[in-house]
Amino acid sequence: MMTRCLLTTCICLLSVTVASAQQYGLEDMSLERWAKLREVERHQLQIAEKYYREKKWAVAISEYDKYLSLYERSDAASYSMLKWSLAHIQLRKANTAIRDGFQSVVDYWPDSPDAVAAAYFIARTYKDIGQLKKAKSEYRKVLAKHPKHLAAVRTMADLIDVSNVEKDEKTRVEMWKRLTFDVPRTKQTRTLCARAAQQLSAFQFEAGAFDEAVTALATTYNEVDLPEQVFAYARAPIGRLIASSETETKGRRLADALIAYLKSAAPDGTEEEAQTRAKQMWYLIAETEMLARRQARVAEVFQQIIKQFGVDDVTLGRLAAWQKSQTEFEQARATYRKFKDQLEGLNQVANSYRQEKNYAAAVRTYGQLAGQDAENAARWQAEAAMTHREAKAYPQAIAIYEGLMKTDVENADRWLWELATCYRDSGKDKEAVAYYRQSNNFPENYKQMAACHRRLKQYNEAIVLYNQIVGGHAASAPWATLQIAYTREQAGQKEPAIKSFQEVCRKYPKDSHASAAHAHLQTKYKISVTLGGVKDE
Repeated sequence: MMTRCLLTTCICLLSVTVASAQQYGLEDMSLERWAKLREVERHQLQIAEKYYREKKWAVAISEYDKYLSLYERSDAASYSMLKWSLAHIQLRKANTAIRDGFQSVVDYWPDSPDAVAAAYFIARTYKDIGQLKKAKSEYRKVLAKHPKHLAAVRTMADLIDVSNVEKDEKTRVEMWKRLTFDVPRTKQTRTLCARAAQQLSAFQFEAGAFDEAVTALATTYNEVDLPEQVFAYARAPIGRLIASSETETKGRRLADALIAYLKSAAPDGTEEEAQTRAKQMWYLIAETEMLARRQARVAEVFQQIIKQFGVDDVTLGRLAAWQKSQTEFEQARATYRKFKDQLEGLNQVANSYRQEKNYAAAVRTYGQLAGQDAENAARWQAEAAMTHREAKAYPQAIAIYEGLMKTDVENADRWLWELATCYRDSGKDKEAVAYYRQSNNFPENYKQMAACHRRLKQYNEAIVLYNQIVGGHAASAPWATLQIAYTREQAGQKEPAIKSFQEVCRKYPKDSHASAAHAHLQTKYKISVTLGGVKDE
C-alpha cells in the first residue's frame, strides 16, 4: 500500500517535471529549425502546439501523431515525438511516454537536438514515478554523453533531489560543486547554479568550512552584496550548532569566523557611503554575537558602534530591541528615551509597556504623547483606547472613542466602527448592532450586525441582513448565501437549511463557498449533489 501511494504521489509530480523543463528550454525548438520547415509542416505543428499550450493533451497527442504520419522525414519529426511523449506524461501515462515516445526519439533520431532532451526526460520520468535505480542509471548516461548540454545541468539538479531521498551526501556535494563552479552561468542555468551555491554554502558552514562556503557564495553574489549573503546563510547553522551542547564550541568558532569576515568587509573610508556600509557590517556583527548567545559582547559591540559612528535612533532602536529580548525592559525604555525623535521614543516606550502587559503605564505614556503632540492627539488617544481593549477594559476604551467622535469629526466613521467593535467584543451585541447600523462600511457592517443577531438568537433578523448583502454586494453573495444556510441550521430549521446549502451549490458552482456547502451537505446530511446543484447518480 505504501509503495502504491508513493507511486501515485510521484506520478502527480510529472506535470511539475514538464513545467520545470519548459522553464529551462529543454523542449523548445530553435527558430532556425522552425525556419527550415515547409509551410504545410509549420501549419500542422502549430495546430498541435496550440492544443498543447491549451493543455488539451489528448487532442495534442492526436495532432502530433498526424504530423508524424504526414512528415516522418521532417526535421521536426523528433520534436513532435518529444512533445507527444510530454503530453502523455500529463495524462499520467509515464511508461507509454518512456517506451513509445522518449526512447523512440533516442533510437530513431539519435543525432537530433531532441534526443538529448528525450534522454533526460527518460531519467526524470523514472525519478518521478519512484524508480530511482533506473533514474540514476539514465542520469549518469546523460552526464557522460552530454556533459556541457543544458540537460546535464538539469540532471545534476535532479540527482541532488535523489541524493536527498537516499541520504547520499557524497553525490549531493559532488553535484552542488559541479553546478556551483563548473557550469557557465546563463539565463537558463543561473537559477539552478545559484541554488546549488546557496545549498553548498549552508552545508559547508554547518561543517565549519567557513572559507569554502564564502567561496561558493562568491560565485553568485557581487562584492557589495556578498557580506550580507554570507551572514544570511551562516546564521541558521550558527543557531543550530549553538543550540546543542555537543556542537556549541563548533558554533562559536563559526561565529568568530563570521565576525572576523564582517570586520574585514567593513570599509575604512570616511565618506558617507563608506560609513553607512561599515555601520551595517557592525550591525551584523552584533546580530552574530546574539546568535552566539554572548550577551556581554553584544553590549560591547553596540558601545563600539556608538563610539565609532555616533548616536542615532536606528542604533538605539536596535539596542533597545535586543534589551527587550533579554527582558531588560527598563533599560530598553531608558534607551528609547534617548531618541532624537522624542515622540517616536515615547511611542516605543508605550509599546514596551504593552509588551509587558503594564497597560496603565502605557495609557499614561499615550496621554503624555497626546499632550506633547497636539496635532496628532487623536492617534495617541486611539492607541490608548486599543491598550484598554487589550486589557479588556472596554468601558474606558468606549469613553475614549466617544470623545474622539466629538473631537475628530473628520474620522467619525472610523471611531464609530471601533466603538461598535468594542461593544461587540465586550459581549454587548445589542449596542454593537446600533452602532454598526450607523456605519457607512457596507457590507462589512451588515456582516457584523448579522453575526450579533445570531449570537442574540435573533435568526430572522440575521437572515434579512444576509439577503440584503446578497442583493447589494455581488462579491459577497456566495458567502452571504452560505451564512443564511448556517443560520437556518443554527435556528433548528433543517429543511430550509438544506435548501439554502443546495442553493449555494446551484447558484455559485465555481465559488469556494459552494465547495464548503457541498462538503457540509455530504458530511452532515448525507446528501450528495454536484456543484451545479443536481443530485449525483
